[in-house]
Amino acid sequence: MAEEEGITAKKKDFSEWYNQAVFAAGILDKRYDVKGLNVWMNYGYEIMLNLKNFWDLLFREHGIKEMYFPLLVPEKYCEQNPSWWEGFKDQAYWVKSSDEDKASHILRPTGEPAMYPMFSTWIRSHRDLPFRIYETVSSFRYETKHTRPLIRDREITLWHEIHTAHASSEEAEKEASLHQKLYDIIWRKCALLPLKVVKPEWEIFPGAVGAVEYYNYMPSGKVMENGSINNLGQAYSKKFNIKFRDKDKKEKYAWQLCTGNGARLLAAVIGVHGDDKGLVLPPEIAPVQVVIVPIYNNKTKSKVVGKAQQLKAKLPFRVEVDDRDEFTPGWKFNYWEMKGVPVRIELGEREIAGKTITVARRDTGKKEKIAEKLLEDRIKKLLGSMQNDLLENSKKQLEVAVHTAKNKKEISSLAGNGKIAKVHWCGSEKCWGGIKDIEEGIELFGTDLKKSGKGKCVLCGKATDTVGYVANTY
Repeated sequence: MAEEEGITAKKKDFSEWYNQAVFAAGILDKRYDVKGLNVWMNYGYEIMLNLKNFWDLLFREHGIKEMYFPLLVPEKYCEQNPSWWEGFKDQAYWVKSSDEDKASHILRPTGEPAMYPMFSTWIRSHRDLPFRIYETVSSFRYETKHTRPLIRDREITLWHEIHTAHASSEEAEKEASLHQKLYDIIWRKCALLPLKVVKPEWEIFPGAVGAVEYYNYMPSGKVMENGSINNLGQAYSKKFNIKFRDKDKKEKYAWQLCTGNGARLLAAVIGVHGDDKGLVLPPEIAPVQVVIVPIYNNKTKSKVVGKAQQLKAKLPFRVEVDDRDEFTPGWKFNYWEMKGVPVRIELGEREIAGKTITVARRDTGKKEKIAEKLLEDRIKKLLGSMQNDLLENSKKQLEVAVHTAKNKKEISSLAGNGKIAKVHWCGSEKCWGGIKDIEEGIELFGTDLKKSGKGKCVLCGKATDTVGYVANTY
């Protein structure tokens, strides 16, 4: 059925299914004639605005205030941190005015070079700390790899960055722990279970103290980096001269954090929860939580559509009534299933007469008849149950994907075939890099947040209690 309607079966070709679902559900239109830049359609943008409104409230509740910094970054700001600049110079989009001979500005690839010169003007005393802000913006990188909507774009849209500055390393560590808790809440909002890993020093910002990165497992058999919490230590404050006079009258460099994520959360929602019919949206972020499809003929239209509008006004959810005459009820069912609307109400003259409403749940497809007087309470329970069930399904998908590997052959068998290999690793850069040589495309992408039981490094055999994860990555 999926292929007959032009949607490739998810298991047959995940990449093709994903591209088709993103377009057919009205998330993005990628026909804009610049590679890696897409038009956000209203439905997709509404999902992201639901997420943005949620993290806005969450961040503000914890004292992190929203700001906005310019899109254009002067080259002299970039050059203040040469190691950062070397990492992003080749990905930069350069900008010049009509009266300039050569470009002198870039479009921001990340927030630091635009923000931190301003931090150095604002932060002067310990009384100015902690300084805790965030912005939600677009960032631009000339991505030379294969672009994928929401996963690898040249315009990274609806991206939030939290940047904080502190008087001590202890305060920065405490802030990092808070950011983990905030991100865990955001992931639950998306009904997703992430895999959190620690990155070694050579995989993080030069001079940084540490980084925790969030990954999710996609049905393609690959893992996708999906947010990071970076403890920058004093690496950036020393480059951008972010200093303060402490209580002891001594001048010191601030300790900083940066944390960021954005539309990749929606990519994970689409990939993890979707099926052959299209999207399956967690109720808490769905733009439309309940769609009412009136079933009528010319004689009954006024009565049935009128009742549908009454139900919409009565139900305290995000409700849409689809009373378009040019489409059949069956076509409308498929249309709203493609968009992933959690609950569908089928309303005809029979339901009105019997005061019993037919309700269908998107993820299970199960239908039930509900007494009209119980409708609100039942839908509330269905939405809550679906949110929880999707989270549990995400957990199961991750659990099924992760398997222990004790040697190179087992790593190749697992990571080379769409699974995540859990391995012991000695902590050396040599063995970290050596895992990439086992099979093309796979890598050790991070280690567990907690130490595990003793084992032997999967490459060199050295005793270790550090466990890492190996997979094919986006």
